[in-house]
Amino acid sequence: MANDRTFQPKLQILPAAQRALWPKLSDAPREFTLYGGTAIALQLGHRESIDFDFFGSAPFDPDQLARSLPILADAEIVQRDINTLMARVNCSVLVSFFATPQLGRVEPPLVAVDNGVRVASLIDLAGMKADVVQKRAEAKDYIDMDALLSAGIALPYALAAARIIQGQLFNPQITLKALSYFAEGNLGVLSPDIKRRLQEAVRDVDLDRLPSLSADKAAGE
Repeated sequence: MANDRTFQPKLQILPAAQRALWPKLSDAPREFTLYGGTAIALQLGHRESIDFDFFGSAPFDPDQLARSLPILADAEIVQRDINTLMARVNCSVLVSFFATPQLGRVEPPLVAVDNGVRVASLIDLAGMKADVVQKRAEAKDYIDMDALLSAGIALPYALAAARIIQGQLFNPQITLKALSYFAEGNLGVLSPDIKRRLQEAVRDVDLDRLPSLSADKAAGE
């Protein structure tokens, strides 16, 4: 772990129950990386996020994983399936583990200095969000994307990262349309400033000139 990049998580953004659980996540197997809104919030501190979503590339036995993690000893198992384990810890915090063998990444994950949890880099989180907004219209994803753009991840790079993560089936045009249209789901709660910034970012994208990114060769290790 000597060469791992570390970061200081912004724990103040977590609800009390999630913050209390955070130190105990040090037992999470190293092959799993934290993604999702919480991973972004821990780095940017832009909003409250309530779940822990871990992804890995290696197949796993959910029963064996549940037995091996002390935090799941008394947890309510919400879903147990092939390469999937979702559990509610302390009656409130949803902790999920997924294996996605074809999941790529652009950069190695960061490591939280306090508990050693591996957390996806901002460029990979932006790539994941660029894909997620194609599949659901939830304000939290648009708030996350706006925060990532404001943190310096340009939208063309997010789109290029999504192609690395999801493969050639990812269609960036669908993401651009999603980030320009706010009439579905609960997107009406987005502030005018967020809508404006997202629309401006979309207008600045030239799909014929997206940056070329390389996949992290260690992603499957």
